[in-house]
Amino acid sequence: MVHEVDLEGRRRRAAKLILESDIVTSALDYDEAEVVLNWALAQAEYYALSSKDMGDDEAEGHIAEGVGQVRRLMKMVNDLIEDRYDLSGVETVEKLTQLLSVAMETPGNRGD
Repeated sequence: MVHEVDLEGRRRRAAKLILESDIVTSALDYDEAEVVLNWALAQAEYYALSSKDMGDDEAEGHIAEGVGQVRRLMKMVNDLIEDRYDLSGVETVEKLTQLLSVAMETPGNRGD
């Protein structure tokens, strides 16, 4: 079992992975970015907390993989917003469908 101090460190590292790059929110205005970042930070916390019974190496891999998936979703949202005026209705629906498909595969969104 991991000590609470270690778990808090994992939470901070997971949040840092989310906040490292503004490229995943570069096309969003402040309010849009805030919504996406709040969701992403909640997901990062999920990955950190779900690592409580893992050793450090396993936990780091688990968090990095999970947060990487969250960052991919953030980038998909950002790209969709950035391209929204250039996409046809069909293209928008296709991109939204892809985004939702990836989101549903993310453990924190399945109720795991």
